[in-house]
Amino acid sequence: MSAHIAKEEMALLMPNSLTHYFKDEPEYLVVPEPAGTSLFSRIGAAVRWVINLPARRSVMDELGSLSDHELADIGLSRSELTRVFDADFAAERGRLAARRSAGM
Repeated sequence: MSAHIAKEEMALLMPNSLTHYFKDEPEYLVVPEPAGTSLFSRIGAAVRWVINLPARRSVMDELGSLSDHELADIGLSRSELTRVFDADFAAERGRLAARRSAGM
């Protein structure tokens, strides 16, 4: 199989198994978990935050090493780097992407 297959062509080859991977619709975008108010959910959120800290730091270091032109290619500016892991920022970017894909 050739590695140079377009996603539409792959969807035609395997219509039932892979088509959901190629949709940029809001229901397929990452949705943050709703924050619980119980003590255990807050402790769990704090533990997840600490566990994910090295991964977030690695992403921030890599994004910080990109040039302004490279950041613009992925749709970010240097001033937005501090908000990359902010759930509100991610939701806003998802809404903008959904509008662009809908042609608005």
